[in-house]
Amino acid sequence: MNSKETSSTSNSFLWDLFCIGSIVGIWPRYIEPSLIRTTRLQINTPELPGGLDGFKILQISDLHLNQNLSDRYLDRVVKKAEKLSPDLIVMTGDFLCYSYLADPERLEKLLNRFKAPYGCYAVLGNHDYAECVSINEHGDYDAMPPPSSSLNRAFLRLTKNVTLTKVITERAKKIALHPSLIALLEKTPFKLLHNATETITVKDTKLNICGLGEHSLDRVNPKEAFKNYDKKYPGIILLHNPDGITKLHGYPGEIILSGHTHGGQVNLPWFWKKFTLLENMDLKRGLVHKDNKWIYINRGIGSILPFRWFAIPEILLLTLRKHAPTTH
Repeated sequence: MNSKETSSTSNSFLWDLFCIGSIVGIWPRYIEPSLIRTTRLQINTPELPGGLDGFKILQISDLHLNQNLSDRYLDRVVKKAEKLSPDLIVMTGDFLCYSYLADPERLEKLLNRFKAPYGCYAVLGNHDYAECVSINEHGDYDAMPPPSSSLNRAFLRLTKNVTLTKVITERAKKIALHPSLIALLEKTPFKLLHNATETITVKDTKLNICGLGEHSLDRVNPKEAFKNYDKKYPGIILLHNPDGITKLHGYPGEIILSGHTHGGQVNLPWFWKKFTLLENMDLKRGLVHKDNKWIYINRGIGSILPFRWFAIPEILLLTLRKHAPTTH
């Protein structure tokens, strides 16, 4: 066992002691993180080509693969996905924890279990580049090393008041792609769209799938991403950090799928704003209509901090509809 694995085991043990010592800690530590909710959503678009009516997209987000995610839990995620029979699968970032590819064989094996007739696509999150970027003590987006203890990181979040500056440090802007993760994804069904668009043919029409880089590293480059976007057809936009929507003014795409926030993680008064620092606080979770686009912020299936409170892990099944379903 290497030093990082030893530290991770120690951190998990500390969490266990902390939560066992508190009755109210049992639910957020042991129960809610092990639940998986399927969110079913229909978005009606009158201009949608008939060939796309009923097209199903499965969204997975914020895997954060680590030892706290058991194989049994991940097997449940895969089986739920299989039962939903999606036409397309997308992963909206954060495969890793703090940019550390701890178990490449396990991640590759997991991703290879996902199948969809029209393919699988992915974008990177702030944990998926060569270095992880988060918010430093000054409120800037900056390269952040893994903490010595996730418990310490949580308590620091609670005790410090940090105001988000929206400043991206020069160090963060220079961080490269993660070569090992990129190479791994190439051995799976998931095609990485890093500021790129792929247009797929569905029956007698087409659908644009556009993926953006990570907002907190200043990698959202719509000029490059939409270069091959066919405006004659609708599009699904993949954007890990929902705050990146501010850079998409004037660009096409009816629906944006995001993650990053974990749905607020700890949804208690005062607490959630400590764990979820956003430029746009209305983009914490769920479906939001903003800038003439629909954006869905997924709660994700994993997390860095091993607890959740009123933020049950989820997978999203989005069905495109030309008209609202008729009710009788």
